[in-house]
Amino acid sequence: MLYNNIAFFVIINNIYIYTIYIIFYIKEGKKMNSLIKIVPNVKKFNDYLFEVKKGTTPIMLSGLTDVGKVHMAYSTKFYSEKPICIITYNEMQAKKIMKDLAFFGEKVKLFPKRDVISFDYIAESKDTLFKRISVLNKLVKNDKKIIVTTIEAAMQKMITKESLYKHVMNLKVGDTFDLEVLKEKLVLLGYERYDLIEGKGQFSVRGGIVDIATSINSGVRIEFWGDEIDSIRKFSLATQRTVKMLDEIEIFPAYEFLLEKNVDLICKKIEEKNYPNSVKEKVKSDIYDIKNGNFLTKIDKYFDCFYEKTDTLLDYLQEDCIIFIDEIAKIKARAENIAKDNTHLMKDLTEKNKIIPGILTEMNDYIKFSDKLQNKQTIYLEKQDVGFVDKQSMHAKRNGYSFSYREVNFFRSSMDLLFQELQEAIKRGKQTVVLGRKCRKL
Repeated sequence: MLYNNIAFFVIINNIYIYTIYIIFYIKEGKKMNSLIKIVPNVKKFNDYLFEVKKGTTPIMLSGLTDVGKVHMAYSTKFYSEKPICIITYNEMQAKKIMKDLAFFGEKVKLFPKRDVISFDYIAESKDTLFKRISVLNKLVKNDKKIIVTTIEAAMQKMITKESLYKHVMNLKVGDTFDLEVLKEKLVLLGYERYDLIEGKGQFSVRGGIVDIATSINSGVRIEFWGDEIDSIRKFSLATQRTVKMLDEIEIFPAYEFLLEKNVDLICKKIEEKNYPNSVKEKVKSDIYDIKNGNFLTKIDKYFDCFYEKTDTLLDYLQEDCIIFIDEIAKIKARAENIAKDNTHLMKDLTEKNKIIPGILTEMNDYIKFSDKLQNKQTIYLEKQDVGFVDKQSMHAKRNGYSFSYREVNFFRSSMDLLFQELQEAIKRGKQTVVLGRKCRKL
């Protein structure tokens, strides 16, 4: 469908004029091609891309607007054919980046931070856990999607990649698989048994039929004939009707809170730690709950007892993944504020005779985060030519490229100003991109 030229300019919502190139696109579905196809014509971008493909790290890109940062990140992904992860300073900015990335028509995944459970009556939303495990599962499957996250989520420690995925099952029609073993492994993968599954992370067994809810809306139904897998089908949780027949299925963890060792060993480690007299009774109560299967809300408290070795999101990323750092000064400031907030929280909990969650004391600081980046290909995205924030940014600046992005104010009904801007850009030999909403043909 074509845009009507007159109506297009009347309903225009926001206009960004880049001093690098110009394209007018009027056909539906051509947005990504129009914005990306022209970039290799810019020598500076070609020089930068050559360094990216060569593996040069770190690199700093400056002179970028918010939209310019997203455009450069996506262009890098498109031409390097490498997965990317964008780390920014808060969730509001992360959602804004995701919205801008959606313009290019590619699915983007947000890896949210996990809210630390400080008090027993607070239960962490499983929605957050499901969003996080969805991202982690795609990473382990080498699904090259774009990941957007925050510095807080990137610093939080979690179970190691090796422990999280050691019980993953690959089931095929015709294979022989012991039904009892299947049930045991589903529990090890974090699935809970129900009579009838209604939501993600649940499974049920009825005779030789096993239903597993692998997502919010759908599940897989595995039918056995003795010990042989007779059929595998994907079905809707709402209607219970078959959606698709499958030859095989891979069952991934339901969430990241898995037990990597025996509960008795975990409780023994908890007992061996030194606690103030004021919380010893509470520790005994927690140990009782853990032994009776109620351990999810206790993991934050005794994090080091549940997991001796830990990873962060950076350890889960593919080896060839390019990490984009969105404004390093703001990220560093946010990391330092997180550390201060955690210190105040721990002091407050101590004064209230509460147990300090181990996840707080185990959390990485900015220095450890920065150290991890040294083993990754990293590109810094900056609006201005920033000074040295740390050694990494100093090296990045030496490998820097400066671009001239600028944002133009709303024109609203002043079309004369718009045309004047365009004519001046054309006279200077510049190329311009006009972004507007789609309208119906008059």
